[in-house]
Amino acid sequence: MSYLVLARKWRPRTFSDLIGQETVSRILSNAISQGKIAHAYLFSGPRGVGKTTSARILARAVNCMKGPIPEPCGACPSCLEILDGSSVDVMEIDGASNNSVNDIRDLRERVRYAPVSGRYKVYIIDEAHMLSDAAFNALLKTLEEPPPHVIFILATTAPRKIPATVMSRCQHLPFRRIPIQKIKERLRVIADTEGVNISDEALEMIARTAEGSMRDSLTILDQVISFSPNIKDSEIKDILGIPDFKALYEIALSLINGDRKRILEIVQELTDRGTDLRSFAKDLMNFFRDLLTAKVTDGAPDILDLSDAEFSMVRELIGRTSEESLTLFLGEMIRAEQDVRNAFSPRVVLEMALIRASYLSSLKPIQEAINNIGILIESLGGQASTIQKLFEDSGQASGAKHSDHIRLDSVVTEDNGLDRVSKKTDDVVGALIEEAEKTEKNPGQNTKIDHPFRQVEPTAGTASNDLLEHYWEEIIKGVEALNHPLSCKISEAEVDIKDNTIYLRFNGGLSVHADSVKKNRRFIEEIASKVLNKKVSIKVETTEQGSKRLRSKKDIKEKIMGEPIVKDVIELFGGRIVDIIENKGG
Repeated sequence: MSYLVLARKWRPRTFSDLIGQETVSRILSNAISQGKIAHAYLFSGPRGVGKTTSARILARAVNCMKGPIPEPCGACPSCLEILDGSSVDVMEIDGASNNSVNDIRDLRERVRYAPVSGRYKVYIIDEAHMLSDAAFNALLKTLEEPPPHVIFILATTAPRKIPATVMSRCQHLPFRRIPIQKIKERLRVIADTEGVNISDEALEMIARTAEGSMRDSLTILDQVISFSPNIKDSEIKDILGIPDFKALYEIALSLINGDRKRILEIVQELTDRGTDLRSFAKDLMNFFRDLLTAKVTDGAPDILDLSDAEFSMVRELIGRTSEESLTLFLGEMIRAEQDVRNAFSPRVVLEMALIRASYLSSLKPIQEAINNIGILIESLGGQASTIQKLFEDSGQASGAKHSDHIRLDSVVTEDNGLDRVSKKTDDVVGALIEEAEKTEKNPGQNTKIDHPFRQVEPTAGTASNDLLEHYWEEIIKGVEALNHPLSCKISEAEVDIKDNTIYLRFNGGLSVHADSVKKNRRFIEEIASKVLNKKVSIKVETTEQGSKRLRSKKDIKEKIMGEPIVKDVIELFGGRIVDIIENKGG
């Protein structure tokens, strides 16, 4: 007698033997018990989870000599014929090869005839989504109102490809992926019965490789048994080319600790063992997903499909890091899995992705930085008001709403990005250190934190307009120190001075900057007033054409470079324009 593979030998024969599909089993069993058997069913789900097996069990249950009963006897002639595939009343049709409208027409002709020996004629159409549109249309009427002795069972791995008109005529029963622990328990029963010596860890690796498919796990177990009757864990890894849980743990620990040398060593070990690095990247992504899930749920073991030993390792890892860090790690692993999957050199791409992710270990949560600032402020006592003023100035530079009332505990709530928060934190900490040094050197003396721009004093005999024009560049630098994008915008404006008022005019396409500058007008006025040590105001206008108003040095330089005589001089002497100085003498 030829060898019967485990997937066929251990195929479930009753609904109670069906693993991981308790909901489907209960629905079908109750329908048979209550005499409410539908005329058409649609079984959908991943490969190897029991769709066709359930269809055969249902066919035996409705045609059993003792039935219809939820648990067919398996001993009567009808059950035996269906089991060995010789029953003329149960027909399995491959939808991939019998997908034409002519095949469906033949089926429609056959359903008219009564069953030969059983109660029902059962048509099992496997891979039903492969039927053509014309075939589906030809099946519609028969599927909706078949003869009372006919049951249709459509099985598919792609339910989205089934037309809605067909789905509406069937009871849809979705099959789920089988949990890893249930696959492992079933494999243990089969291995003990078959006399195979294999460890629980090896069965765990087989179950994970199967990805929820019972048929795939039995096929892998068959392959492993062919290698050796006494199977070792290391042999499983060599046969399947997969990393074990310990390798995932070690590389996750190295990422959390930022140990880049150990990361490269682990990748080298995986390569030497012949591990499929594409599969490893996918496993590592799922592992960090489990870590984040365990951290968010406070280590609830029911959510994760892990053994006790694995769960203890997970608890150790999540105790070393935070939710924020695990979220960043998982994001990097998702990108790494995509890059490694499509890479020509998976090892190089994986190593670089892991090294890049390891730098995340040096990042600290923003809340921790804010708490440290609070501790520094408390240690300095009365300097809190000075630090608060610095945050208000920085908040105005960012264009934040209600910048006059920005608090230290609300800096990170504005949607300004991590870089801006980090810059504010560095400014405050630096100011605190400088303030502490000044206070230590001159106790009792009131000190002042300088603004991040140059403050100038008016020169005696200088006109107001001349002063404003002369120090306009200093005003731009002051704005740039706190808000670089805003400084770029105002530097493009034409500037006109009149009675301590600065008119900023944007011509043509530059008028798009006007709204942004208007929103930050008070901020620019404050910078200009502090630079000049006097009160000035800002007016923002837009015009269609340019005028003879004062232009920025950039515009003047471009105009000068366009003069023929200047071009000739520069070309003759090999020179360049270093600076532009206004000739006030006429």
